[in-house]
Amino acid sequence: MIHEITKTHSRIATVIVSFNAGSRVEARSGYNLGISHMLEHSIFKGTNKMNAMEIQKRIAFLGGSSNAFTSHESVAYYVTVPFENLEPCIEILSDMVFNPIFPEDEILKEIEVVKEEELSSKDDTQGYIWREFSEDFFGSHYLSLPVIGFQDTISEFSRDEVASFHEKFCQRKDAIVSLCSNLKKKDAKQLLNNYFGKSSGRTKTLYKFSEPEYRPSREISLTRAGVEQTHVWMGMPSVTSSNELSPSVKLLMTILGSGMDSRLFEEVREKRGLVYGISSSSVEWQGGGLSMVEFSTRDSNVLEAMDVVNDQIGIIANTLPDEEELQRAKNKIRSSFYSAIEDSYNLAYWAVKRRMHSIPSIEDYMTSIDETTCSDIVDAAKVVFDTDRKLTVICRKEDE
Repeated sequence: MIHEITKTHSRIATVIVSFNAGSRVEARSGYNLGISHMLEHSIFKGTNKMNAMEIQKRIAFLGGSSNAFTSHESVAYYVTVPFENLEPCIEILSDMVFNPIFPEDEILKEIEVVKEEELSSKDDTQGYIWREFSEDFFGSHYLSLPVIGFQDTISEFSRDEVASFHEKFCQRKDAIVSLCSNLKKKDAKQLLNNYFGKSSGRTKTLYKFSEPEYRPSREISLTRAGVEQTHVWMGMPSVTSSNELSPSVKLLMTILGSGMDSRLFEEVREKRGLVYGISSSSVEWQGGGLSMVEFSTRDSNVLEAMDVVNDQIGIIANTLPDEEELQRAKNKIRSSFYSAIEDSYNLAYWAVKRRMHSIPSIEDYMTSIDETTCSDIVDAAKVVFDTDRKLTVICRKEDE
């Protein structure tokens, strides 16, 4: 078990219990795809002390809110609460995570709920495109598979499989418990010791995972009923979450396509009027990365807009940005980053990611942002804008 303690001046506290047990471990261990997400739903269904409704009412009475999330690479359960009521909420969270009883009738009902959740995700155009994009872009890698699973795998879930997955991957010794509060460190540590157990400073990692084998450039055409514009996604490999280029990539994407002062906004929208909005971004996982340019427009504008995007990618990969442009990007990141870490949840979660995925501390990350040079931006662009391994997905309106 690992304890992470972060001090904040906020009167709202957050405690997160996280495990290296996301969807990527499912197939390796013989579980149905999506069982880690099913566990997220099931963990709230009661213990020997309280049933599901009693848990939620008790946390609400204390002014708290509980939630959970599942990704490819982790599962986590957390409570956010006024600091005066932190201890009773920590007690509930600990009991809920480590002593679930998984009532079979509740699990069977929740399986049907997850089926509905999976179906509803298909109604979203972005979700529809992402499924097609990720399956092709990441190939056989775990990042290609939906965390929630498929209808057929969800149908195979059982109470015993949920309990087995919990037993294998969510034990105390493998937990990262992160507390962000205004408590003194010694008091915070005592709380964690009392309700979670003492920290050993380590957790167990069962498997090692390689990065995807990205394929040569290609284009995929999709159709979808009900869309009015044509949606275009242009994706290339990016760096992993622990890569030292990560701060430079963040600045690169900010300069290229973040906000109304970005190059893509100026060139594609302001000068040519081809789109309403356009953006670039980088998503970084422990086992892979994706750099993306995304926009939607009338079908007649698609080819010209793509040409402009490709030109801008070539320019930023071969020409130094000026110092004013770089400083403007640094200030934008500083503003958005500081806003994000003003609340206890984001601070607690950053600490989890730091230990689980070997990312730097907040202070070190911001120092890296400040120290990034114009030549670093070009170096990052040459890495993440690999146009020989670009996947372009174009989703048009289905003919009626």
